[in-house]
Amino acid sequence: MDFNDSPEEAAYRAKVRAWLEANAPKKAVSDDGEGGGAMAASKAWQAKKAAAGYACITWPEAWGGQGGNPVQQVIFNQEEARHPIPPNPFQIGLGMCVPTVATFADQATRDRFVGPALRGEEIWCQLFSEPAGGSDVAAARTKAVRADDGSGDWLISGQKVWTTGAQFSNFGIVVTRTDPDAPKHKGMTMF
Repeated sequence: MDFNDSPEEAAYRAKVRAWLEANAPKKAVSDDGEGGGAMAASKAWQAKKAAAGYACITWPEAWGGQGGNPVQQVIFNQEEARHPIPPNPFQIGLGMCVPTVATFADQATRDRFVGPALRGEEIWCQLFSEPAGGSDVAAARTKAVRADDGSGDWLISGQKVWTTGAQFSNFGIVVTRTDPDAPKHKGMTMF
């Protein structure tokens, strides 16, 4: 197997390397664990990458990505790793939560949530793990029922544990059981 860049990949790498040399942070910001200076630096770096189209390279252009391929994302990641970039609190949201919204939500919802997350203005987490069930979706016991006030809202009850980055997040996707009579692998809804 040949791991060398193809001519197209080498050209992409050179473009990425030049952009990073001109734009990447020059010194590291320590992660204070409290969302202070490191969080501000992370958000600023994410916004800069998004403006240049490097925040989510494989995302479709309609979502703010390049419509690129996974190799291009790997190339960017390799080159970015050469620089003292701030911590990345956006991975969970941009890796799973926001693509789920972008794929299944209506256009108004996509317009509201995708851009701000891509630019680092809002952070997402996933609320999956439960006591005695971990991240086994079929074991979810958290319930959601429609509010009886006609609002269309859902009332969620249950317990979630171990949610990485929840303390910094503006939004989260939660897995709940909406049909208690359905088999464990059915009757689930993501909010």
